[in-house]
Amino acid sequence: MIEHIIFDCDGVLIDTEIVAAEIAVKWLHTQQVDITVEQFIREHTGKTFTGILNQLREEKQLPADLDVHNTMLAMEAEIRNNMRPIAGVNAMLEQIDLPKSVVSNSNVDYVEEALHKFSLTDHFNSTIFSAELVAQAKPSPMVYQLALDTIGLTADKVVAIEDSYTGVQASTSAGIRTIGFLGGSHILNGHGERLKSLGVIGLASSHEELAEMLLTL
Repeated sequence: MIEHIIFDCDGVLIDTEIVAAEIAVKWLHTQQVDITVEQFIREHTGKTFTGILNQLREEKQLPADLDVHNTMLAMEAEIRNNMRPIAGVNAMLEQIDLPKSVVSNSNVDYVEEALHKFSLTDHFNSTIFSAELVAQAKPSPMVYQLALDTIGLTADKVVAIEDSYTGVQASTSAGIRTIGFLGGSHILNGHGERLKSLGVIGLASSHEELAEMLLTL
């Protein structure tokens, strides 16, 4: 029996993955990096900005002396100003009468701000697990393992909701059954099949569908 549900934040609760992609691509174009929004979504959704920038530096697409930290902060600030909830998220959370947590590659203060801004905080009792709290971000399962250890449950008692390839890799590597969420504006054709290849137990294209799936578990 499921006793706890873990939600990713960006792309599951908050519709920011498309915003993040557009902002990042706009900045990358100023650095003469030839990439489209669709390419960015396919290659980088679910990763941290720091990880993306460091990867592009290693690939010599960005200058070796780039100030990664301040660049990341500037892009994150712009995303915060443009974040919005995914349609139906409040109703879905109200229907599911189980303890809930958030596991995200974003920083704790970012997640807290997003939850507060859209009146979602009370659903999670301030239970937020961020990649900044562990040695490696998703796709490493470390942040999920931290969540399991903290809430005191084994993986078989938990279900995760993830939208990205990176996120599903993390949750399934931690042994957690995972539902792939396809309700964000950033989801491209064929994305569901990619998530299926990683072993998700089902796909939900909206929060209405997700609520129905969760109520049957």
